[in-house]
Amino acid sequence: MPRTWTDSLEIGIPLLDIQHQQLLDEMDRLLEGLKTKKSNREIKSILKMLDGYVAVHFQYEEGCMNNYQCPVACDNKNAHQSFVQMLTQIKSDIEMNRNFDLVADQVQRNLLDWFVNHIRRIDKQLEPLVQANKPMAS
Repeated sequence: MPRTWTDSLEIGIPLLDIQHQQLLDEMDRLLEGLKTKKSNREIKSILKMLDGYVAVHFQYEEGCMNNYQCPVACDNKNAHQSFVQMLTQIKSDIEMNRNFDLVADQVQRNLLDWFVNHIRRIDKQLEPLVQANKPMAS
C-alpha cells in the first residue's frame, strides 16, 4: 500500500512534521489492517496508539499556532475537534464489529483524506510564519 506522507506536507517545524508523518503512517497501518482483515486486537491496538498520539499532537500544534499568532488558530482547534469525533465514531464502529470494508472507507475518507487536506489548508498557513521568524544566518 502506498504511503500517504509526502515531503510536500512539511510545515517547517521539525517536531510537527515528524508528528504528521507518524500519524499518517499509523492511519495507513489502520487502513491496511482493515483491508487485510487483521484481528480486532491488532486494529484496536493501532486505534489506541492513534487516540493517544492525536491528543498529544493536537495540543502541540495548537500551541504552535498560538505561539506564531496564526490567523487560523481557532479554525484549527475546531477542525481538531471534528477529527476527534470522526475517530471516536470509527472506534465505535469497530467495537460494534461493523463491516471492516465499510470502516476502511471511513478511515480513508474521514481520517486520511481529511488529515492531508487539513495539513494543506490549515496547517500550511504556519509555514510562512515559521519562515519569517527564522534567525538570519551569520
